[in-house]
Amino acid sequence: MIIAYCIEGDPHHDKAVKVIEKLKEKNKLYASALTLVELYSWLSRNIQKYRLPPGIEEVMDYEGKLRLTVTYCLQSLPIQIFSDEVKLTSIGELKLFHKFSEAINLAAKLKLRTLDLLHITYIIQLAEKEHVKLFVTFDSDILNKKEIIQKYTGIWIISE
Repeated sequence: MIIAYCIEGDPHHDKAVKVIEKLKEKNKLYASALTLVELYSWLSRNIQKYRLPPGIEEVMDYEGKLRLTVTYCLQSLPIQIFSDEVKLTSIGELKLFHKFSEAINLAAKLKLRTLDLLHITYIIQLAEKEHVKLFVTFDSDILNKKEIIQKYTGIWIISE
């Protein structure tokens, strides 16, 4: 959604602008550290496909161009990225990041891909702190399972 909002050439740009402009009137917007990683990952593979904002295209250093584009996207939105909670949990003798444990617990119920499960676990964290009740996405796998996600998490999934 962040890419679609910020990059005019994205096929979902107009829809993303409409959704985000409507939401930001009454809601504070949040993103997870995972969203930041995904933003860097997606842009690193696709940055050359789009016309970049003024001033960024001229940057010769690829990593600099990538950082500037991410910064531009994040500054274009009134969005707060929340920090990871540094907690470990155990499965038997195995110690793992608690988000992974939560994703494992949801896997059989939601049957989503790994990154989608992790996004849902981050949304649950924000919902528990009463920051959010909605998850906005264009991801078809998540949208196709929005009812079951709401059933198990209480989170509303929307795309418009």
